[in-house]
Amino acid sequence: MTIPLSATPPGAVAVVVDVDAGPGLRSRLMNMGFVVGARVRVLENGGGHLLVSVGEGPGRTVVLSRGAANKIIVEVEAQPGPEKALR
Repeated sequence: MTIPLSATPPGAVAVVVDVDAGPGLRSRLMNMGFVVGARVRVLENGGGHLLVSVGEGPGRTVVLSRGAANKIIVEVEAQPGPEKALR
């Protein structure tokens, strides 16, 4: 199932399947590493922005507006793990 990057929960790993933006924004996002096939990890997703790691390993960390993140379509590969139960 594909979803916008903006709907991806913190901790999830996803693969970019499309960048559905106009030429200017599309070019900027691609220059940041948001190309088809790129692996991304959402570090923070709250308020008006997302903090995202792009690429393999430690990757490149970028901050995206929610509007820009809405234009990046991803397929989630791994959801964040369940939190430990309180004892």
